[in-house]
Amino acid sequence: MAAKWYLTKTDTHSGFAAAPISCLGLMRVSFTTSLMSGFTRSPEPSLLLRRQYLQSLEEPQEFFLEELVESGQFWTQEDGSYGVINGNVLVEFFSADPTNSKRLLSDFRDLHGFSTALVKSYDRHFVRPCEELGWTGSVGGFLFRKREPRDQIAFPNAEMRAAKPTDLAALWAINDGFFASEGEIAGLAESDKLWTVRVDGRVAGCGVSNRFIKDCEAVDVGMLVAKGFRQRGLGTYIVSEIANRIERKGLRPICGCGARNLASKATLERAGFVSDHQFLSFEAR
Repeated sequence: MAAKWYLTKTDTHSGFAAAPISCLGLMRVSFTTSLMSGFTRSPEPSLLLRRQYLQSLEEPQEFFLEELVESGQFWTQEDGSYGVINGNVLVEFFSADPTNSKRLLSDFRDLHGFSTALVKSYDRHFVRPCEELGWTGSVGGFLFRKREPRDQIAFPNAEMRAAKPTDLAALWAINDGFFASEGEIAGLAESDKLWTVRVDGRVAGCGVSNRFIKDCEAVDVGMLVAKGFRQRGLGTYIVSEIANRIERKGLRPICGCGARNLASKATLERAGFVSDHQFLSFEAR
């Protein structure tokens, strides 16, 4: 069972008062390269625009979308609006003046021809113009931004510790679409974001705790359980144990799962996570 999901994978790592300015450590100032009908192509959004956008959110940014933003194409306007397109999908849109959002979003769609807009349900200034344009929306995933207290969850003979280089081959052997490459596993281990779980000495799964925006209190939680250990409660143990460790540090665990991945949703809920928000997919037409 995996609680990780990307656009290119089916229902598999993901993952909020207003995001603090301190959450913006990984953003950089942009420069423009070309002009297209009022929107200027930029390698990345300006620090100011991204700060305004993150502060407009009611909850912390979603890790799944942040990855798509980082690899997307940025288009900005002088009025403080910008959009980010990844492939044929609009993954972020912001206007400093929400009263113009509907017109700008419609113009942006006509110019660039994206077919889908991926939106967090708590991104009100993005959801509203999508609805006003009559775009059809559906729930693509569940976003967990709250966790209720839970008693300590145990699993017989299970041990969780920080991943070591000697664990990488075993973790890759149980990979089931959770990791994109062996290099991703190594990178997470080197940055102290990966946890190896053993049962009776055998590698049975792993967990990820990814503080993906520098200095932000939100830490994205993900987990993978080897096939032979699924549907036995090990996933709940992994998620709960990682979330407890995050909370003991005064930080905030968050996570997400695909709408069709009901097993992962149930696992997260048993670990105390509550989903009051959704990941929405709007058909731009």
